[in-house]
This record gives sequence, structure tokens and C-alpha cells, in this order.
Amino acid sequence: MNGRKARASGMQLELALQGGGAHGAFTWGVLDRLLQEEDIGIHRISGTSAGALNGAALATGLARGGRQGAREHLALLWHNVAQAGSLLTFMMLPLRKPGLGVWDDAAPLLSPYQANPLGMAPLRTALAPVFDERLLREAGSAPQLFVNAVHVASASSRVFGPADLSMEALLASACAPLSYQAVQIDGESYWDGSYAANPILWPLYQDNLDCDILMVELTPLVRPETPTSAKNILNRINEVGSIQGLVSELRALDTVNRSVAGADIRMHLVSMPERPGAALENEPSVKRTVSGVLFERLRQDGRAACEAWLQEHRGLLGRRASVDIGARYLAPYAACGGRGPSSAGLQPATAAPAAH
Repeated sequence: MNGRKARASGMQLELALQGGGAHGAFTWGVLDRLLQEEDIGIHRISGTSAGALNGAALATGLARGGRQGAREHLALLWHNVAQAGSLLTFMMLPLRKPGLGVWDDAAPLLSPYQANPLGMAPLRTALAPVFDERLLREAGSAPQLFVNAVHVASASSRVFGPADLSMEALLASACAPLSYQAVQIDGESYWDGSYAANPILWPLYQDNLDCDILMVELTPLVRPETPTSAKNILNRINEVGSIQGLVSELRALDTVNRSVAGADIRMHLVSMPERPGAALENEPSVKRTVSGVLFERLRQDGRAACEAWLQEHRGLLGRRASVDIGARYLAPYAACGGRGPSSAGLQPATAAPAAH
């Protein structure tokens, strides 16, 4: 039974999947567990970067083989990523592994136009078996998938929906600009979508203001330590942009809920935990690590987090949100030990942007 057929007999979810490099294997675990819930269907998916890759494997798998097919496609995706990454292990070792000193700090300064002649070819190979452009463009064959990328020249965000979804769009959404050469689409250059919105939310509710959105969150809102190494400074700069883009999306969603009669967009959240003993998994450089062992560990963490969420919150689906957007994302917080990013200085939300 695919995601759309489940609509008739159970609850529907809109999925918002963040990017986060290797941490996307945590999302794999969340989805792997969620797919075991026969009465929860998947209507639409919005994914950025690693979230776009997970979304493509999920939607294609559902269209080809239902829930079990989706689980198999997700597993194959991460197996393929681990296999493809092993080809670059030696060349990318300083960039990927934490704690290697000056070379680890220097690696992000190397241009991918000089240091990565293979470009995104290994990722393209990893994606090919789990992504079917034709199926995902056919209305009704799979959950609708939306991915976003940044148009380099204009710094605007482009959303690729079912009508223009392609392998190039997926690669553009995952194109980290310090690791890969920009992806070309119709003669234009694109970078990783997380610089604009991680993920973009408005496609999930643009024509349905009574829905449940489950977001899988990989980017920590708070890192109490001030980064001092080049790699961690760069990582936090990237996270700041990602967080501010998400806050803007959530501010727009909150505005719709408050100002449009009858609107009830219910947000739910499964977050990657900062658990004791998980220093390796949570260390920023791990986002760029390619390891089947790490991916499996993160998958198990994701399954456990989804199980906990289902136990505590699944009864709220269709009734009310299980996360307070205002308290977590929009309200200013105390300078020490705050609960989320401050909204001070943010511009008011604007209308949902049109696709570039």
C-alpha cells in the first residue's frame, strides 16, 4: 500500500526533512520506523540536501513497492552512499574526520574546482537505483516530493516540485559549495538548499491549511560552546543560515495559522538527540563522514527517537500540534541556557516565494 492509498484508511502526514550530511542517516531511521505504522500515510515530502535524497528514496520506494519497498530503497541509498564514499576515503580524510589538527582546519579552504575532480558523480551513482523521475512526476503514483536549492547568481531559493523534479535537482539540493562544483540546471548554477531553507515548508500546506507536518530536525538550535577551530566555525556559520531560514518558514506558517480563518497547520517534531556518549555522532565534522558503521548507528538512533515520538504524540495527529512553534523557534530566549534561537532582529515573514 503506497502513501496515497493510506489516506483513505488512516492519518496523513506531510514530511519536512532537514539536511545534515551523514546525519541524514538519523532521518533514515525515523522513516524506517514510521513506515511500520500502517495507519499513517505520507501525502507530501519536502526535503533539503540529505533530506532531499531521503525523500527521493522514500517516494520512489513507496511507488515501486509500498512500505516495504520504501524501507528497502532507504537502506539501499545509505548502503550506496557508504560504498561510493569509500572511493574518496583517502582524498577526503582530512575534511571528514574530526581531531586531525591543522589539516582538518585547512581542508575547507580548498576549492572543489581544484580538489574534487569527480564532482558529484559518486552521489549520482548512489542515487540512480533509488530514484525514478518518471514515477515521481506521475500524479498519484507516489507522495509528492519537493526539494529546494539556492540559485547562486541571485541568492534566491528555487523549489523543484513534481513537474520539474530531476536527478540534477536532487544533486543541486545536496551541493555543498565547498565540497562540490555547482550543479548546472538550464545553464544556471545551484548550491545546497539548506542555505535558504532547511527545509522549505510552504509547499506542504499551500493548498491544505488543515494538516499535520512532521519535521525531522538535524541541526541543533543551540551549541553552547563558541567554536574556535576553522572547521567548527564554518560549520556553525552554515547552521546559523540554516536555522534562520527555517525560522522564517515557521514564522510564515505561524502567521497563516493566526490570520487565516480555519487554518490549523499542526507541527510535530522528531529531533536528533544530544545524548550522552554520542560525542562522535554529534561532532560537526561527522556530517562529512562516510561510514556504514556510523550510518547504522544513526539509523538505530532515528528509529528509537521515532518510537518515543509515536508513544508520546501519535494520539495528537489530526487534533493539535505537539510542538509549540512560538516557544521553540520564534520567541526570544534568555542569553544563558535558552531554549531556542532568538527572533530578535528577524524580518517579518513574507508570502511564500514563487519557484524560480
